[in-house]
Amino acid sequence: MPRRLISTDLDGTIVFNGTISLRDREAMARWRAAGNLLVINTGRSVSALEHVVVPMGLEFDNAILYTGAAIVDEDIRVQCSTALPAGVVEDILDFVEGAPGVTVFTTGLDEDLLIYDTIGSGSELLTLFRPATRRELDGREVIGVPMRFTDPEMAARTETYLHRRWEGQAAGFRNQDFIDVVPASASKGEGLRRLVASLVEPPAGETAGEAAGAAGEGASRAGAAGGAGEASTGEASEATAGGSAGLDVGPWTAEPVETWSIGDSWNDISMHAAADHSYALPWSPPEVVAQCDGTVSSLADLIDSLMGRPTL
Repeated sequence: MPRRLISTDLDGTIVFNGTISLRDREAMARWRAAGNLLVINTGRSVSALEHVVVPMGLEFDNAILYTGAAIVDEDIRVQCSTALPAGVVEDILDFVEGAPGVTVFTTGLDEDLLIYDTIGSGSELLTLFRPATRRELDGREVIGVPMRFTDPEMAARTETYLHRRWEGQAAGFRNQDFIDVVPASASKGEGLRRLVASLVEPPAGETAGEAAGAAGEGASRAGAAGGAGEASTGEASEATAGGSAGLDVGPWTAEPVETWSIGDSWNDISMHAAADHSYALPWSPPEVVAQCDGTVSSLADLIDSLMGRPTL
């Protein structure tokens, strides 16, 4: 019987006003207590993840962060990460310089910064991002560049420029009024494929033939829909073939993995494409709903349905 794994977005899916409802938290605890896997899949950084899960004592098995550019274990220890190429952040800042209604952040493994702000960010954001200058970026490894826009036209122009200037090196993912810029190889779907591959591949030193059947079955599940959304079939094959290096996923067994995804926004499309079963939320944009098997009212409802409990 396959191991069951839920990959869930955070903000706009289970995190609202900086917190997670008690019902969702209890459902996640039941899911893991039954031996299933819970994976957080978000654009948040390490520190931004800690900010929301640590105060609640929320437990999970792995988290895919920075829109797929890093994976951490249950103790939020980084297992693998990819940084943006040099020059991307400075080029973005040059492009938006002088534009109203724009905030530019940078996220890294050690600290998150607020570099440019013509919106006027409130105190809640300033607890997550330290105000800084461009000079402080010198020598700093940047994983992601979240940008917030109040003007949809400016957001669209920035997205077009980013694609034209940095195609193949960096990519932007829309998430409500944000664009998250990450390395071109990253996406939520690619992160999920890589994690699933690490769960079904044998550890280093063990011959692949000992578990080829189970590993192949499980890996194919997460890569089956690789042609849709932001990630390509070629990327899925690469992640399946070599994605487990450096990942700590606990005791290895040759069981296949069956995956469910839940997420509300455009940056979740690749995650939905990578999962065996995918669910949007009632408030998701039509483009997101179109990529999913259905909609659910909450993560708790999804878990209850999978565990044979009546939903509210």
